Amino acid sequence: MKLRINPRYHALEPFVRHLAEPGYFDAHGQTLHDGRNTLKLFEVEGIRVVVKRYGHLSLLNRLLYGVLRRSKAERAYLHAAQLRERGIDSPEEVAFLEIRRRGVLAESYFVSLCSEFDSLLPVMELDRPMARRREILDALAAFLLRLHDAGVEHLDLNIGNILYRREGETGYAFQLIDTNRMRFRRHLTTRLRLDNLRRLTCPAPVYLYLLDRYARLIHTDADTVQFKGVLMRLFFENRQRLKRRMKSRIRRERSRSGAVGRGTAPGQTDTPGNAPAEQ
Repeated sequence: MKLRINPRYHALEPFVRHLAEPGYFDAHGQTLHDGRNTLKLFEVEGIRVVVKRYGHLSLLNRLLYGVLRRSKAERAYLHAAQLRERGIDSPEEVAFLEIRRRGVLAESYFVSLCSEFDSLLPVMELDRPMARRREILDALAAFLLRLHDAGVEHLDLNIGNILYRREGETGYAFQLIDTNRMRFRRHLTTRLRLDNLRRLTCPAPVYLYLLDRYARLIHTDADTVQFKGVLMRLFFENRQRLKRRMKSRIRRERSRSGAVGRGTAPGQTDTPGNAPAEQ
């Protein structure tokens, strides 16, 4: 077991160790998201924390993590601290935990403070008043510029991974979550910036508006930035669709191969009625 605790939250170490107990995570906490990864909310010693359990890994990745590269949980922990060092807010890291069996990574957990910020997803709805949305989007464009100026390339920069909160009458603050996939650079070229912005999952009018505001902030021609940004986004979305189709085809092939290996025709179940007659 590999465990690291933020010294500020050493009192939570017994709780983090409980996560290594079989069935503890499944039986406790409030589920916030249950998909490829699972997020749960816990209150420990009067502190609200979010625990992220990373989903099942292929055997290859289980072998690679911890040997050639850090686990997702460890990277999320380290990157959250690096973000704040560069002036970018993120829910404070509390701990990460890795559980290995026979030297292979079996499970990993990342624990952070629970954010009091709100999701940006409702802001993206086109039926919301534009005047209020424009305020938030202008502030978001400025935040994205500050992120890039700090040399941060968030490789999962979708709207769901940016949280916001109103501060004062007209100000807004933002936080980044899902911090395990990031690159930290000295400098981001314009191409790298646009390549990163194409990941924003928002309606086309919102995306174009953000590109326009971003271009004006870096004193670049907005039409050129929008044109390049749209082309890059179309290429990115087509590539993502192709990857999904390929993964779906691979799953079908594996399912078909498994059925053939069991002596079952594709589409049939391995029941006595389908079993081959004895010779």
